[in-house]
Amino acid sequence: MLRIVAACALALTLQHLHAGELLNAYVNEIDDHYILHLDMRVDADYDSVYEVLMDFSKMMEVNNSITSSKLLESDDKIHKLHFVSEGCIWFFCREVKQLVTVTEMGQGYIMSETDPEESDLSFGRTLWQVIDEGETTRLKYNADFVPDFWIPPFFGSAIFQDRMLEEGKKTVHGIEKLSSPISNNDE
Repeated sequence: MLRIVAACALALTLQHLHAGELLNAYVNEIDDHYILHLDMRVDADYDSVYEVLMDFSKMMEVNNSITSSKLLESDDKIHKLHFVSEGCIWFFCREVKQLVTVTEMGQGYIMSETDPEESDLSFGRTLWQVIDEGETTRLKYNADFVPDFWIPPFFGSAIFQDRMLEEGKKTVHGIEKLSSPISNNDE
């Protein structure tokens, strides 16, 4: 039993060395809105992390659930893009299309708003906060989504929330991988 505990502790330590640190995570459903909050520390500098967030051509590398991404227009700090993601919960898979406007708000804040007329969400808004901590970067991610598609009732809110949390973590880990000096030296 002690060996299993030690192995798990070592695995968690190695995960923190290479996969950032999850400081806080929250997922909930309130009146059809799925709310997600992640607070993570990424082992990469601020400029690299911000650059990865704003490189829309690499969205598929950040999170492999994103199957396509196309920047439609860019005007200084406002960017319009279309992307498609695909997710599965057990045997139920769904392709989700979104047309979003991404706004660089300054001081590390990046907001995106989904156009419900051109998307599979009736509402979508995210807010990234990128915080310079010297050798590391703190990422706070807040999302509020209302799906405009049917979710089978036997999955329930809890399973959908778990899936959102996993996708959020995958995205932050992908950002760290692309922004870390180690991965940049390997290219």
